[in-house]
Amino acid sequence: MDIYEILLMALSLSVDSLVVSMSGSVTLGRVRIPKVAAVAAVFGSVQAGLLISGWLIGTSVASLVHKVAHVIGFVILLYIGGSMVWSAFRRGSEEKVDLSGISRLLLAAAATSVDAFAVGVSLAMSSVKSYDMWILTFTVGAVTMAAATAGVTCGSIVGRRFGSPAKAIGGAVLVAIGVKLLCSGL
Repeated sequence: MDIYEILLMALSLSVDSLVVSMSGSVTLGRVRIPKVAAVAAVFGSVQAGLLISGWLIGTSVASLVHKVAHVIGFVILLYIGGSMVWSAFRRGSEEKVDLSGISRLLLAAAATSVDAFAVGVSLAMSSVKSYDMWILTFTVGAVTMAAATAGVTCGSIVGRRFGSPAKAIGGAVLVAIGVKLLCSGL
């Protein structure tokens, strides 16, 4: 993986965290630095943790499905990216998120990170090297922390303006990476 793929994937995976933290910032009352740091740390670490977990699980089953691994990876990324694009344009898809308690915060972080787990599985099936995966994991965690920080501090004003287009672009990038994965395996 080159640096551009890593950055694009990190940005794409962090979009949901950005949107959810923007939406959830209204439930936090007055936002102080410790709360922003807590939200960012939880979102970033859960996203990175699920990404690497998906990759580790995927590497254990990749040898079983090696012949069709690139197709499976493509289908997973197509589904995730397509879902992101679809939900960006679907009316009434925005929901209010409560980030005020640790259990709610962890639930929101896990919900926005399910796609990272699936991406990790698909990357394992495309034989991404360990070194690249660890760099990607660190980058995804850092970018997600930055996105959550921006989301909480900027709040719903930016979310109303850029939430859907950002989600659509992130989904399109994941679809493009899936197409590249499919083409490289053919």
